[in-house]
Amino acid sequence: MTSSKNATDPSLGDVVFSIKTFAAAMLALGLALCFDLPNPYWAVGTVYIVAHPLSGASTSKALYRLIGTALGGTVTVILIPNLVNSPEMLTLAIALWMAFCLGVSLLDRTPRSYSFMLAGYTTALTGFPIVANPDTAFTYATARVEEIALGIICAAVVNRIFFPRHAGPVLAARINAWLRDGAELAIGTLEGRGRDPSLLAAARRLAADAVDLHSFTTHVAYDTSALRDMVGRTRMLQQRMVAMLPVVSGLADVLHALDKATAGKFTPAITALVTEVSALLENGAPLAEDKRQHLLALIAKAEEEGREQQEWNGLLAHNFTARIRDLVQIWGDCLSLREDIQSGSHHDLRWRRFGTSFDRAPIHKDYGMAVHSGLSVMLATFIATALWIYTGWPQGSAAAMMAGVLCCIFSSMDDPAPMMIKFVNVAIVTVIAAFVFEFGLMPLIHTYVELAAALGLVLVPAGLLMTKPSLALYGMGFCVNLPNMLTLQDRLSLDLASFLNSNAAMIIGMVIACGTTVLVRSVGAEWTAYRLLRSGWTDIVTAARRPEDVDFTKLLYRMVDRFGLVAPRLAMIPAESAVAQTDILRDLRNGLNTLELQRHKQLVSRDKREPIENVLSGVAAYYQQKQKSRDAQPDGNLLTTLDQSLAALIEAGRSSAIEGARRSMTALRYTLYPDAASLAQAVTGATAGTAKEHAA
Repeated sequence: MTSSKNATDPSLGDVVFSIKTFAAAMLALGLALCFDLPNPYWAVGTVYIVAHPLSGASTSKALYRLIGTALGGTVTVILIPNLVNSPEMLTLAIALWMAFCLGVSLLDRTPRSYSFMLAGYTTALTGFPIVANPDTAFTYATARVEEIALGIICAAVVNRIFFPRHAGPVLAARINAWLRDGAELAIGTLEGRGRDPSLLAAARRLAADAVDLHSFTTHVAYDTSALRDMVGRTRMLQQRMVAMLPVVSGLADVLHALDKATAGKFTPAITALVTEVSALLENGAPLAEDKRQHLLALIAKAEEEGREQQEWNGLLAHNFTARIRDLVQIWGDCLSLREDIQSGSHHDLRWRRFGTSFDRAPIHKDYGMAVHSGLSVMLATFIATALWIYTGWPQGSAAAMMAGVLCCIFSSMDDPAPMMIKFVNVAIVTVIAAFVFEFGLMPLIHTYVELAAALGLVLVPAGLLMTKPSLALYGMGFCVNLPNMLTLQDRLSLDLASFLNSNAAMIIGMVIACGTTVLVRSVGAEWTAYRLLRSGWTDIVTAARRPEDVDFTKLLYRMVDRFGLVAPRLAMIPAESAVAQTDILRDLRNGLNTLELQRHKQLVSRDKREPIENVLSGVAAYYQQKQKSRDAQPDGNLLTTLDQSLAALIEAGRSSAIEGARRSMTALRYTLYPDAASLAQAVTGATAGTAKEHAA
């Protein structure tokens, strides 16, 4: 029997990446030494910081790093000469700047957020070391920008010329995988398995992938592949992916309600629709015009057959066909957009129901967490700076630098402490390796070639770790820190006291950052997930109370964006937790149905709006109650309101606005009360009462 290859074993591509990155680092070191730049190790570390297996990702990261470094250096030149005589004010200014930049970075949530974060901690990196020599602020900051730029250029040139790996093919593979998994989710839902835990987990995974795809397309924009000019179509595809999830989840609800209303005996047209659409999804081919007409005929027949049974069944059949129509149109758009991306064509898109065109994707912004993270960076910087000033430690600036930098690097995590502790452990190992290298090997090295060969013995194997997500932190930490700890320059300086002092200060700064984070910043996945859920509930209340302040399309994307953020966190929360048991997709569907009900209300004559307003008030009250108690469930009053309002709208005519309002109300009823009794009795009672009035 042959054993399968271990997932952690390096592939040929991993080896090529590590060798390329090392070659770029040595090229940067050689040029820095040739041009007599003051700190060549900055250029070497930069190569490893911006290194990425994908050429486009490496280029975008490099550009954002250069912008952030230049901005941070500019702030250093402004602050240091003016505040150097007031250590307290200088510390406050740098800490506030880092906190502000970090907050903006966390709110942006795109790859360019790297620029904002870097602008913050670059000021600490370039400011604290020169407080004793403020007149060198400009030359020191300029030198850092030059050496960062040198490292970036070397990394980009080597990555693009030698065995480049483009983001385009990776993006195409991700799109194909998403569509395949999305089709499986939709087929499973149509087969009646929409509530299976495996499909719910698949929906969470697809939401996270769809949201992440928006960031990935930023890298494609910097690529040299044929997909570079198709970023717009790619983002339109991503928007369709986002919209597909609530539609499929709504199908699961309406199929459950239909199964309950018909005792599992669907009408022939509905059964045929399920079969035809499942085959369409499984086939993966575009929908031909004759097939489209056939599906439209089946949709009309399904609605007619539902009304022939009873009014409630007719309402359910109408909702089912509306979701089927959405699903088919979205799926067709996805296939067309995929073809556009691959071939450069330009198809017209069909799905317009929610409106899905916007220049800037409206994403969730957690202002509270941004402020919280900014305050933790300030506190860590204050503690490290106070230690430096009051002990008079000559190398204490390194502690002040690293305290803020480490808080910034891991700020996007719910609980950064475990990863920060790992990073500290890597730094300690790197100090030991640097000590052996500098005082054991460096005295034996006399040429640049010998130095490069010696560095290759440790940096190439460590670079392989960067290609594995589970080991990337160790590889990155070692490769970035080693050149800095060695302070690689044009001449060797074996100063043991300086080596121990500077590196000890770095470690102490990291420990301060870890301690501060544990005390004031770590929150946990459950806490963050609950905040995301509450934000969604607030949006629904706003949609029900003040529709003029809410954009339908933005609510759709923002709520699915939250779903994508919650999905990976739910996997880390105990199953018995109330947060883990919350169905965020149900809240998403209720939010969309609420806004659709608001839209139709504006088209209904004023004398017929009261039933709709009653339902909207009931929905707002329910979600206001959830904001106070996350375990709150919809009560019987809202069910009664829905039944009475539906009965009133059934007698209000068949205009498109009335039908749309009935569709939204019906969806709210079977989503909020999936196991409630059929509406038939309420409808029959209302109809009978109306008949008596006419007879009188």
